[in-house]
This record gives sequence, structure tokens and C-alpha cells, in this order.
Amino acid sequence: MPFSGVRNQQEQTTPAVLNIFGDLVSIKVASAETGHQYTVISGQTPPLGGPPLHLHVSDSETFYVLDGTFIFELDGQIFNAHAGDVVHIQPGVKHLYQNVGSEPGRLLLVVSPGGLDDFFIELDSLLKSHAEPPMAEIAALHAKFKMELLGPPMVAR
Repeated sequence: MPFSGVRNQQEQTTPAVLNIFGDLVSIKVASAETGHQYTVISGQTPPLGGPPLHLHVSDSETFYVLDGTFIFELDGQIFNAHAGDVVHIQPGVKHLYQNVGSEPGRLLLVVSPGGLDDFFIELDSLLKSHAEPPMAEIAALHAKFKMELLGPPMVAR
């Protein structure tokens, strides 16, 4: 059901914190609350952390850097992003990022249309159920949510 008003942290309708390859992800506004128009997610990324190279077929992502220093790679082009900077990624753009600071960095992410929150919930569950990341299943989950897993994270390059 779409959400209007103020919701305090105790009223959150999704898991409090998801662990996505060491990034601590919290869903602030679930896509179900917006009629699947958008999702709002916060994340804390450890030093040298960040996602693998991937793209979203139909989602646009807007990152707001709350704390820290990040490198974003968008279709092979490198950008530095610091606290207060905004990074916008259109659908179809190959991308990844890495926290290059010595402390955990924090990002606020708005994704449109909604649905990435459901991906993170399923990925968190998948990762918790295996001792080692099951890459074939992770790639299939990306495909289910109209994403393509294209390569390793920056730290593995």
C-alpha cells in the first residue's frame, strides 16, 4: 500500500539491515510503499567494498554520498564522488563503485522504478544460505530482476 506521512524507524516494514557482500543495506522506503514507482535505500560500504560490475536494464539509480570517498565507474569512465556529491546512472549503463576511503562510507540510493529492495532481500537470503557465494544463482537472481552481472568488483581487478 502506498505510504504517505512520517514513519519512524520502529515501523519499518522490511528487514532492518541486509548484508550484501559486506555492504550493510537498509531499505528506507520499500517499492511496495510507493506503488513500485521508486525505492529508497541506504548503504554502508566498508573500505575497498563495492558491488561487482553490472547494469540495470530498466532501472535508473541516483546515489547521494552521505559520508566517505568513492570511485564510480560508468561505462568505463571513472568519477570521484565525495560527501555531498550525486551520481546518477541511467538504465543500460555498466557500472560499479568502490569506497576508497579508510573508513566505512555511506550512500543514499533512490531507484526508479521500485524493485531493487526485493532483489536485495532475496540476495541477502541467498548469501546467508551458502558458505561461499553461489555465483550461478546470483547471476540468475540478477536476470530475474532485469540486471546483468558483468564482472568482478573493483577490488578484484
